Amino acid sequence: MGTPLLPDLRRRLAAGEFLLGTWVTLLDPAVAELLSGSGFDFLVVDGEHGPHATADLQATLIATKASGVAVLARVGANEPVRIMHALDAGATGVVVPQARSVGDVERAVAWCRYPPAGLRGIAPRRAAEWGRRSAEYLAIANEAVVCCVQVETAEAMADLDAMLAVPGLDAVLIGPNDLAAALGHTGQLDHPDVEAAIARVLEGGRHTGVPVGIWAPNAPAAAIARREQGFAFVTIGADYVFLAAAADAAIRAVRAG
Repeated sequence: MGTPLLPDLRRRLAAGEFLLGTWVTLLDPAVAELLSGSGFDFLVVDGEHGPHATADLQATLIATKASGVAVLARVGANEPVRIMHALDAGATGVVVPQARSVGDVERAVAWCRYPPAGLRGIAPRRAAEWGRRSAEYLAIANEAVVCCVQVETAEAMADLDAMLAVPGLDAVLIGPNDLAAALGHTGQLDHPDVEAAIARVLEGGRHTGVPVGIWAPNAPAAAIARREQGFAFVTIGADYVFLAAAADAAIRAVRAG
Protein backbone atom coordinates (compact mmCIF):
# COMPACT_ATOMS: atom_id res chain seq x y z
CA MET A 1 0.00 0.00 0.00
CA GLY A 2 2.80 2.43 0.80
CA THR A 3 2.18 5.87 2.30
CA PRO A 4 -1.30 7.43 2.04
CA LEU A 5 -1.95 8.96 -1.37
CA LEU A 6 -3.87 11.86 0.17
CA PRO A 7 -3.78 13.35 3.68
CA ASP A 8 -6.98 12.95 5.71
CA LEU A 9 -7.84 16.65 5.72
CA ARG A 10 -11.41 16.07 4.57
CA ARG A 11 -12.05 13.65 7.43
CA ARG A 12 -10.49 16.03 9.93
CA LEU A 13 -12.67 18.89 8.73
CA ALA A 14 -15.79 16.74 8.97
CA ALA A 15 -14.77 15.57 12.45
CA GLY A 16 -14.71 19.13 13.75
CA GLU A 17 -10.99 19.48 14.44
CA PHE A 18 -9.71 23.06 14.49
CA LEU A 19 -7.15 23.32 11.69
CA LEU A 20 -4.53 25.96 11.05
CA GLY A 21 -2.99 26.76 7.68
CA THR A 22 -1.11 29.44 5.81
CA TRP A 23 -0.61 30.70 2.27
CA VAL A 24 2.23 29.84 -0.08
CA THR A 25 2.81 32.68 -2.55
CA LEU A 26 6.56 32.54 -3.23
CA LEU A 27 7.63 30.31 -6.11
CA ASP A 28 10.74 28.74 -4.58
CA PRO A 29 9.58 25.29 -3.38
CA ALA A 30 12.06 25.51 -0.51
CA VAL A 31 9.75 28.07 1.09
CA ALA A 32 6.86 25.59 1.16
CA GLU A 33 9.24 22.86 2.32
CA LEU A 34 10.31 25.08 5.23
CA LEU A 35 6.71 25.88 6.19
CA SER A 36 5.69 22.23 5.95
CA GLY A 37 7.90 21.54 8.96
CA SER A 38 6.32 24.23 11.12
CA GLY A 39 3.30 22.24 12.24
CA PHE A 40 0.59 23.66 10.00
CA ASP A 41 -2.30 21.32 9.26
CA PHE A 42 -2.40 22.50 5.66
CA LEU A 43 -0.85 24.91 3.19
CA VAL A 44 -2.72 26.81 0.49
CA VAL A 45 -0.78 27.40 -2.73
CA ASP A 46 -2.05 30.62 -4.28
CA GLY A 47 -2.79 30.41 -7.99
CA GLU A 48 -5.26 33.30 -7.96
CA HIS A 49 -3.32 36.26 -6.60
CA GLY A 50 -0.02 34.39 -6.54
CA PRO A 51 2.07 33.33 -9.55
CA HIS A 52 1.74 29.56 -9.12
CA ALA A 53 0.92 27.63 -12.28
CA THR A 54 0.53 23.84 -12.40
CA ALA A 55 4.27 23.21 -12.72
CA ASP A 56 4.94 25.41 -9.69
CA LEU A 57 2.25 23.62 -7.70
CA GLN A 58 3.78 20.28 -8.60
CA ALA A 59 7.20 21.44 -7.41
CA THR A 60 5.62 22.52 -4.13
CA LEU A 61 3.90 19.16 -3.74
CA ILE A 62 7.20 17.35 -4.32
CA ALA A 63 8.96 19.60 -1.78
CA THR A 64 6.36 19.02 0.92
CA LYS A 65 5.63 15.33 0.33
CA ALA A 66 7.94 14.03 3.04
CA SER A 67 6.18 16.12 5.70
CA GLY A 68 2.76 14.67 4.92
CA VAL A 69 1.16 18.12 5.22
CA ALA A 70 -2.05 18.65 3.24
CA VAL A 71 -1.66 21.05 0.32
CA LEU A 72 -4.67 22.83 -1.14
CA ALA A 73 -4.47 24.70 -4.44
CA ARG A 74 -6.33 27.96 -4.78
CA VAL A 75 -7.05 27.82 -8.48
CA GLY A 76 -7.17 30.99 -10.52
CA ALA A 77 -10.76 30.47 -11.58
CA ASN A 78 -13.65 28.03 -11.33
CA GLU A 79 -12.66 26.20 -14.50
CA PRO A 80 -12.53 22.41 -15.03
CA VAL A 81 -9.01 22.35 -16.46
CA ARG A 82 -7.58 24.33 -13.53
CA ILE A 83 -9.25 22.09 -10.96
CA MET A 84 -8.21 18.88 -12.73
CA HIS A 85 -4.61 20.06 -13.21
CA ALA A 86 -4.33 20.75 -9.48
CA LEU A 87 -5.85 17.45 -8.40
CA ASP A 88 -3.98 15.36 -10.96
CA ALA A 89 -0.74 16.94 -9.73
CA GLY A 90 -1.56 15.55 -6.29
CA ALA A 91 -3.14 18.42 -4.37
CA THR A 92 -5.27 17.39 -1.41
CA GLY A 93 -8.01 19.62 -2.74
CA VAL A 94 -8.85 22.99 -4.20
CA VAL A 95 -9.96 26.37 -2.96
CA VAL A 96 -12.18 27.97 -5.60
CA PRO A 97 -12.34 31.77 -5.37
CA GLN A 98 -15.20 34.12 -6.16
CA ALA A 99 -18.04 31.60 -5.85
CA ARG A 100 -21.14 33.69 -6.43
CA SER A 101 -24.03 31.27 -6.88
CA VAL A 102 -25.35 27.76 -6.40
CA GLY A 103 -24.24 27.02 -9.96
CA ASP A 104 -20.67 28.02 -9.13
CA VAL A 105 -20.59 25.68 -6.14
CA GLU A 106 -22.15 22.83 -8.09
CA ARG A 107 -19.56 23.29 -10.85
CA ALA A 108 -16.65 23.20 -8.39
CA VAL A 109 -17.96 20.10 -6.64
CA ALA A 110 -18.63 18.28 -9.91
CA TRP A 111 -15.10 18.77 -11.20
CA CYS A 112 -13.63 17.54 -7.90
CA ARG A 113 -15.41 14.18 -8.15
CA TYR A 114 -15.09 11.28 -10.54
CA PRO A 115 -18.22 9.91 -12.26
CA PRO A 116 -20.87 9.01 -11.47
CA ALA A 117 -20.68 11.50 -8.59
CA GLY A 118 -19.12 14.22 -10.74
CA LEU A 119 -17.42 15.16 -13.99
CA ARG A 120 -13.68 14.90 -13.24
CA GLY A 121 -11.73 13.25 -16.04
CA ILE A 122 -9.64 10.20 -15.18
CA ALA A 123 -5.90 10.75 -15.49
CA PRO A 124 -4.50 11.17 -11.95
CA ARG A 125 -0.84 10.71 -13.01
CA ARG A 126 1.33 12.14 -10.23
CA ALA A 127 -1.54 11.94 -7.74
CA ALA A 128 -1.47 8.17 -8.25
CA GLU A 129 2.33 7.94 -8.07
CA TRP A 130 2.59 8.14 -11.85
CA GLY A 131 0.03 5.43 -12.43
CA ARG A 132 1.55 2.87 -10.08
CA ARG A 133 -1.38 3.21 -7.66
CA SER A 134 -4.14 4.33 -10.01
CA ALA A 135 -6.73 1.82 -8.83
CA GLU A 136 -6.12 2.81 -5.22
CA TYR A 137 -6.34 6.53 -5.99
CA LEU A 138 -9.52 6.16 -8.00
CA ALA A 139 -11.07 4.22 -5.12
CA ILE A 140 -10.38 6.90 -2.51
CA ALA A 141 -10.34 10.23 -4.39
CA ASN A 142 -14.03 11.06 -4.17
CA GLU A 143 -13.92 10.57 -0.41
CA ALA A 144 -10.59 12.28 0.20
CA VAL A 145 -10.36 15.29 -2.11
CA VAL A 146 -11.42 18.56 -0.47
CA CYS A 147 -13.67 20.96 -2.35
CA CYS A 148 -13.63 24.38 -0.68
CA VAL A 149 -15.16 27.55 -2.14
CA GLN A 150 -14.61 31.13 -1.12
CA VAL A 151 -17.46 33.39 -0.03
CA GLU A 152 -16.34 36.94 -0.69
CA THR A 153 -18.96 38.72 -2.82
CA ALA A 154 -22.34 40.41 -2.41
CA GLU A 155 -23.84 37.83 -4.80
CA ALA A 156 -22.61 35.00 -2.59
CA MET A 157 -24.13 36.61 0.48
CA ALA A 158 -27.47 36.90 -1.32
CA ASP A 159 -27.40 33.20 -2.32
CA LEU A 160 -25.60 31.96 0.78
CA ASP A 161 -28.09 29.47 2.22
CA ALA A 162 -28.57 27.68 -1.08
CA MET A 163 -24.82 27.62 -1.76
CA LEU A 164 -24.07 26.05 1.60
CA ALA A 165 -26.70 23.38 0.96
CA VAL A 166 -25.02 22.04 -2.20
CA PRO A 167 -24.19 18.34 -1.66
CA GLY A 168 -20.49 17.55 -1.73
CA LEU A 169 -19.28 20.96 -0.58
CA ASP A 170 -16.61 20.25 2.04
CA ALA A 171 -15.74 23.71 3.34
CA VAL A 172 -16.13 27.44 2.85
CA LEU A 173 -13.35 29.98 3.23
CA ILE A 174 -14.30 33.59 3.83
CA GLY A 175 -12.19 36.13 1.98
CA PRO A 176 -12.56 39.14 4.30
CA ASN A 177 -10.71 41.62 2.09
CA ASP A 178 -12.91 41.05 -0.95
CA LEU A 179 -16.02 40.72 1.20
CA ALA A 180 -15.33 44.09 2.81
CA ALA A 181 -14.87 45.68 -0.61
CA ALA A 182 -18.06 44.06 -1.91
CA LEU A 183 -19.97 45.56 1.00
CA GLY A 184 -18.57 49.02 0.29
CA HIS A 185 -15.95 49.03 3.04
CA THR A 186 -12.67 48.45 1.22
CA GLY A 187 -9.81 47.94 3.67
CA GLN A 188 -12.14 48.09 6.69
CA LEU A 189 -12.09 44.46 7.76
CA ASP A 190 -13.37 45.33 11.24
CA HIS A 191 -16.37 47.33 9.99
CA PRO A 192 -19.59 46.20 11.72
CA ASP A 193 -21.21 45.34 8.37
CA VAL A 194 -18.28 43.10 7.47
CA GLU A 195 -18.27 41.35 10.84
CA ALA A 196 -22.04 40.88 10.59
CA ALA A 197 -21.63 39.22 7.18
CA ILE A 198 -18.84 37.01 8.53
CA ALA A 199 -21.02 35.97 11.45
CA ARG A 200 -23.85 35.15 9.05
CA VAL A 201 -21.62 32.84 7.00
CA LEU A 202 -20.41 31.17 10.18
CA GLU A 203 -23.97 30.60 11.37
CA GLY A 204 -24.96 29.26 7.94
CA GLY A 205 -22.13 26.76 8.14
CA ARG A 206 -23.28 25.65 11.58
CA HIS A 207 -26.81 25.15 10.28
CA THR A 208 -25.77 23.11 7.23
CA GLY A 209 -22.80 21.31 8.76
CA VAL A 210 -20.30 22.90 6.36
CA PRO A 211 -16.99 23.84 8.06
CA VAL A 212 -16.25 27.55 7.69
CA GLY A 213 -12.78 29.09 7.70
CA ILE A 214 -11.35 32.55 7.43
CA TRP A 215 -8.07 34.34 6.80
CA ALA A 216 -6.44 36.05 9.77
CA PRO A 217 -3.48 38.43 9.78
CA ASN A 218 -0.08 37.43 11.12
CA ALA A 219 -1.21 37.76 14.72
CA PRO A 220 -1.81 34.71 16.92
CA ALA A 221 -4.44 36.62 18.90
CA ALA A 222 -6.51 37.10 15.75
CA ALA A 223 -6.43 33.39 14.92
CA ILE A 224 -7.28 32.47 18.50
CA ALA A 225 -10.23 34.87 18.48
CA ARG A 226 -11.58 33.29 15.28
CA ARG A 227 -11.19 29.83 16.80
CA GLU A 228 -13.13 30.92 19.88
CA GLN A 229 -15.75 32.47 17.61
CA GLY A 230 -16.37 29.00 16.21
CA PHE A 231 -14.44 28.86 12.96
CA ALA A 232 -13.39 25.39 11.86
CA PHE A 233 -10.12 26.53 10.33
CA VAL A 234 -8.00 29.63 9.93
CA THR A 235 -5.33 30.58 7.43
CA ILE A 236 -2.90 32.81 9.28
CA GLY A 237 -0.58 35.20 7.47
CA ALA A 238 1.37 34.03 4.43
CA ASP A 239 4.95 33.13 3.58
CA TYR A 240 5.86 36.66 2.50
CA VAL A 241 4.10 38.12 5.55
CA PHE A 242 6.16 36.00 7.93
CA LEU A 243 9.38 36.86 6.08
CA ALA A 244 8.69 40.60 5.99
CA ALA A 245 7.59 40.73 9.63
CA ALA A 246 10.69 38.92 10.87
CA ALA A 247 13.04 41.01 8.74
CA ASP A 248 11.38 44.28 9.73
CA ALA A 249 11.41 43.36 13.43
CA ALA A 250 15.09 42.44 13.33
CA ILE A 251 16.04 45.70 11.64
CA ARG A 252 13.99 47.76 14.08
CA ALA A 253 15.52 45.98 17.06
CA VAL A 254 19.07 46.55 15.85
CA ARG A 255 18.47 50.19 14.92
CA ALA A 256 16.82 50.84 18.27
CA GLY A 257 19.69 49.18 20.12
